[in-house]
Amino acid sequence: MSKGAAVEMETANASQVKPQSRSWLPRAVAAVAWVIYVSYLLLSDFPPGPSLLHTEPETLQAALDLSLNFWFILPLLFPASAPELNPLLESLFNLVVAWGLLFWGFLLDGRGQRWPMLPFLIGTAFLTNVFYLPWLALRSPQTNPPDSPLTRLEQFAESRTLPLSILAVIMAAAVWAVWGRPDFGDWATRWQGLVDLLSSDRLTYSFAVDLLMFWLFQGWLVADDMARRQWQSPSALWMARLIPCFGLVIYLLQRPAIPSPVTDIAQDQQS
Repeated sequence: MSKGAAVEMETANASQVKPQSRSWLPRAVAAVAWVIYVSYLLLSDFPPGPSLLHTEPETLQAALDLSLNFWFILPLLFPASAPELNPLLESLFNLVVAWGLLFWGFLLDGRGQRWPMLPFLIGTAFLTNVFYLPWLALRSPQTNPPDSPLTRLEQFAESRTLPLSILAVIMAAAVWAVWGRPDFGDWATRWQGLVDLLSSDRLTYSFAVDLLMFWLFQGWLVADDMARRQWQSPSALWMARLIPCFGLVIYLLQRPAIPSPVTDIAQDQQS
C-alpha cells in the first residue's frame, strides 16, 4: 500500500470515528434530562400536588376524563355525556398529545437502530417525555436514506397529512380554550382557573413541564432527518429547533420528500 493511500484511509477512518465519538454527548444530555424529569416531576414532593407514589383517586379520575374528551370529540358530539373540565386544561392536554404525535414524522429515524422506535412513539403519545427522552438517549445517529421501500406507516409519517392533522388539532385547542364551555366564564376566569390548577394539581403541572421539555428537545431529530434527504437549510433547522411546536409543524410541511429505493432504481433505468 502506498503512503498516499494509507493517509487517505486514515483520514477516512478518522472522519467516521469523530462523529461517532461525539454522539455520546447528546445521548448523555437526554439521559440526564430524563433522570431529572422523572425524579423531579413524578417522584419528588417539590412540584404541587402528590407525587406518583401517592397518586390520589381524583388525579386518576381527571386523567380519565381528559382521555374521554380527547381531541374534543365527545364534548362536541355528545356534550351531555362528556366530563366537564376547565376548557383551558383540556386544550393544554390536547396540545401536549398533539405535540408528541409530531415526532411520528421522524419514524425513519428508527431504521438501523438497535431498538425499535415504534414503541417509544406509542409511549410518547400516552406518557410524553417518559418515553421520548429515552429514545433520544438510546438512538444512534441515523443519516442514511432508506435502502428498502417505505412501509405504509412510514409513508404516512412522511406525508403532509400528519402535520396538517396535528395543526388542525392545535387550532381546535386554541378555539376551545377561548370559546369552549361558555359556562366557565370569560378568558380571565378561565385563565385564573388554570393558574389555580397549575399551583395545586400535579397532573396539570406536568402538562406544562412536558411542553417545556418538548420545546427544548423537539429539534434533536431534525439534523439527521435533513441529512437523510441531502437537504441543507440552516433557516429550516433553526426554525424547527427554536419555534415551539409550530416550527416543527412547518418543518414537516416544507421538508423535501425522501425518495424510496424503488423510485431511485426506476430513475436510473430511465437515464
